[in-house]
Amino acid sequence: MRLKGIDPVLMMALVLVQLIGFLGIFSATYKDGISPLFLKQFLYTVLGWIMLIVITFTNFRMLYDMAPVIYMLNLFFLVLVPLFGKTVYGAKRWLDLGPFSLQPSEFMKFSLLLFITYILGHTKKSVSKESVILMLAFLIPAILTLKQPDLGTAVSYGIILLSLLFFKGVRLRFFFALGFLLLVLSPLVWHFLKDYQRERIMAVIDPYADYAGSGYQLIQSVIAVGSGGIVGKGLLKGTQSHLLFLPEKHTDFIFSVIAEEGGFVLSLLLLSLYFLLIYRLITYGMRIYDGNQRLFLGGAVSLLLFQVFVNLMMTMGLMPVVGIPLPFVSFGGSSVLTFSILLGVCFSIVREYRLKDIHFEEKL
Repeated sequence: MRLKGIDPVLMMALVLVQLIGFLGIFSATYKDGISPLFLKQFLYTVLGWIMLIVITFTNFRMLYDMAPVIYMLNLFFLVLVPLFGKTVYGAKRWLDLGPFSLQPSEFMKFSLLLFITYILGHTKKSVSKESVILMLAFLIPAILTLKQPDLGTAVSYGIILLSLLFFKGVRLRFFFALGFLLLVLSPLVWHFLKDYQRERIMAVIDPYADYAGSGYQLIQSVIAVGSGGIVGKGLLKGTQSHLLFLPEKHTDFIFSVIAEEGGFVLSLLLLSLYFLLIYRLITYGMRIYDGNQRLFLGGAVSLLLFQVFVNLMMTMGLMPVVGIPLPFVSFGGSSVLTFSILLGVCFSIVREYRLKDIHFEEKL
């Protein structure tokens, strides 16, 4: 297996992001020794890299042609969740497979991205039978995910759909009209939200109104991020996390741990690495001529950017608390594997482009 065509900058950026994630999870889960959760995350990351490397050397066209099968298989597992799923903290999102749990809604991010790319690749008219399939492909998993309940993941499906429509060339007036419609319907949407979801939204406006309740996580997270200063308090020395003030510190609020113990310096490094990943993938997307590959890259970058943005804004108290993990950093096997597969396909597209570019230069 030749390494020709691999972009070392993308690989290096991903490795460094994961190393920072390991530091955060090691500290967040440490208690009289290395935590089993840390070891679990390490194993998931190793498995993720195996999948990423295999997919990197797999032709995109083959994965593209398999998109309907991959989507239907994932949808089957998603349907099994309300029937046989495991409930954790009042949410039924996982299938218990013995030594590990599978979260089908997380894997659906990749399946939906690939399948919508496939549908749009076969759509020639603005209104066609493919448009109906497109809406059903989005609505079915979105409704099933909302029932779990998992609003954050369902919203990420919407981001995938809208970003792919944008990169397909749908006119901007459609997005303006959709935004206006959502604004008009917002009172109705508010009515259908669950009580805890409304409380989380109100907590952003005034977290101290319910200090011990809905505002507690945001307040503790903001304290952790702010107390890190320039260089941080040092590994295992974060008071908010190790004195148990900060809930969900190894999952949704892992950035708070990193910011408190690594300070502005480590936080800036992590953000710079994400920026490097996203910017470089965008650069390749602008050069690639294949429309389907360009669509997939655009959707993948949009999803990555959305999750990074929402998670960071949430930990800084600027957005409501939602179940959006920080890619490759938050604890969670399904998230690690999903984004490993996602970036594996991106790296495959990049590798194919770079090989063609190398062959062209050799001919010259």
